[in-house]
Amino acid sequence: MESQPELSEQAKKIKQLSEQFAKIEITADVSHLSQRERALLEKLIEAGKLCDAIFWKQSSHDAIAVRDSLIKLNTEEAKIFLEYVNINYGPYDVLNENVRFVGVGPEKRPPGGGFYPEDITKEEFENHIKNNPKDKEAFESQYSVIVRENGGLKAIPYHQYYPETEKLAKLLEEAAELADNPTLKNYLILRAKATRTDDYYESDMAWMDIENSNIDVIIGPIENYSDALYNYKTAYEAVVMVKDIEASKELEMFQKHIPDFQNNLPYDKKYIEPVKTEKEILQIVNVVYFGGDCQKGTKTIAAALPNDPRVHETKGGKKSMFKNMMEAKFKTIVVPIANEIIAPELRGYVDSKAFTSFVTLHEVSHTLGRGYVYGSKDLTVRKALKERYSAIEETKADILSMFNHQTLLKLGKLDEEYIKKAIVTYIAGLYRSLRFGTNSAHGQANLIQLNYLREKGAIIRNQDGTFSYDEKKFFDGVASLANLILTTQAQGDYNKAGEIIEKYGKVNDEIRSTVERLKNIPRDINTTYKF
Repeated sequence: MESQPELSEQAKKIKQLSEQFAKIEITADVSHLSQRERALLEKLIEAGKLCDAIFWKQSSHDAIAVRDSLIKLNTEEAKIFLEYVNINYGPYDVLNENVRFVGVGPEKRPPGGGFYPEDITKEEFENHIKNNPKDKEAFESQYSVIVRENGGLKAIPYHQYYPETEKLAKLLEEAAELADNPTLKNYLILRAKATRTDDYYESDMAWMDIENSNIDVIIGPIENYSDALYNYKTAYEAVVMVKDIEASKELEMFQKHIPDFQNNLPYDKKYIEPVKTEKEILQIVNVVYFGGDCQKGTKTIAAALPNDPRVHETKGGKKSMFKNMMEAKFKTIVVPIANEIIAPELRGYVDSKAFTSFVTLHEVSHTLGRGYVYGSKDLTVRKALKERYSAIEETKADILSMFNHQTLLKLGKLDEEYIKKAIVTYIAGLYRSLRFGTNSAHGQANLIQLNYLREKGAIIRNQDGTFSYDEKKFFDGVASLANLILTTQAQGDYNKAGEIIEKYGKVNDEIRSTVERLKNIPRDINTTYKF
C-alpha cells in the first residue's frame, strides 16, 4: 500500500483555516408543504444555482480558473486548497484581508472583483466619465460590468454580459407555473422579466406584495459588498426560504413600534422623515438554500430588502430573519465566545432570544434614518458614501438595534432583565463578527462599535481579560455613536465616513490578544443544505 505524500506547510495552514468554518448541514422542516410547493422549492434552488454560477465570475477574475485547476489536479493537497477556495469563492482569503492563498496572480483581491478590469484605477474610471458624460449612468449602474475595449472602457449590462441570465429567467418562469399563490406567481414572472432587462424596480415592488405564501425567495443581483472599489455593483445571490408563520407573529411588537424608533432617532430632528409602516414586513424563515454572494465566506443570518429607496418610500421594506442559520451560529459560535471572554458573573445572561431580537432590530434599523442625503431628492446615501457606505450602514444597523432596545425599555415593552441579556449577548456578538476581518463590512462595523464604546468606557475590560459593561455609560455611548453615524449619512459626508473608519475600524493589541483567546472557536460555519 502506497503511503500518502507529506502535505506542504501551506496546505497544512489552509487545512487549519478551513477548519475555522464549522461544517454544518442546515435543515428545514417542509412536511407542511404540498407536493407542488416542494416542487417549487426544487425549481427555485435550480435557479439559485445559476446565481451561484454567475457570482463565481463576479467574485474575482481568476476564481473559476483556480477552482477548476484544483478540481483537475484531484490530489489530496489540491482537495484541501479546493475546499477553502469554495468557501471563499476564489483564491483570496475573506477573513484575512483578502490575501491570495493559492495560485498565481495579484497578492490581494482587486477591490473591483470581477466587476471591473483587474488593473483599473479610480482615476481611470472617473476620467472616462469626465470625458464621456453620456456614459455616467451606465458606468455607475448597479447592473453593469466594466470591460476594456479598443483601448478604452465600456459598460456592458448584466443581462448581456452573463449568458446564464436567460436560463435563469426561464427557470423563474417555470417556478411561476408551480406557484399557486397569485402574489408569489406575479413576483416570479416580474423577476424573470427583470433578469432579462436589469430593471428590478417593478419586481421589487411585487416582492413587497407577496402575501399568505409559505415560500419566499431572494434572488438576483442584490448587495453591493463585493464591489470594494465604489460599492456600485450588485452581486448575484439566492436565498430560498420557508416561512415560519407562528414564529413570525412574535415580531408584531417590533413592527408596531417602528414609528417610535424613527421618531426617537438620536440626531437633529430636521433629518427625521416619516417612516412607512403599513407595509413593513417582519418574517422569520428557515433557509433551504443559499447560493452566491450570501454563501461566500461568512454566512448571513438575516436580510433587510429591497435596497432601492424608491421602494421604501412607497412600500416600506421586508426583514427576513433566518431562524435555522441564527440557531446554528448562536450554538456554535456565540455561546463558546461568551464562555471565554465574558465576565463569569455575566455569562448566564447570554440568551438566544436576545440574539434573535438583536438581529431583528438590526434589520429594522436598516430602514431607519435617511435613504437620500438631506436637501437632495436624487443623491442616495449609498452613492454619496461610495465604498465607505457598507461599513457605515452596518454600524448604523447594529448600534440602532441596541438604541432601540432602550426605546422599548422606556415604552415598557422590555424589562431591565431582558436589557441585561441583550447587552451581554451584544458584547459577545461583537467579537463574533469582528473576526470577519477588516475587509468585511460587518467585521469593520463591529470594530467601529467596540473601539468607540471602549473609548467611552461603556464596555470594560477586566484584569483577567474578560469583558463587562458600565450600566451608567453604556447607552450614553450607544446614543453618541448612533448620532455620529446618522449625521454622517444624513449629510452624505464621505470624508467623515473615512475618518470614522480610519479611527475606529482598526484592530489594536487588545483586540488581537482577545481574538487569540478565541482561536479554537469557529469563526463561521461551512454550510450545506438539506430539506
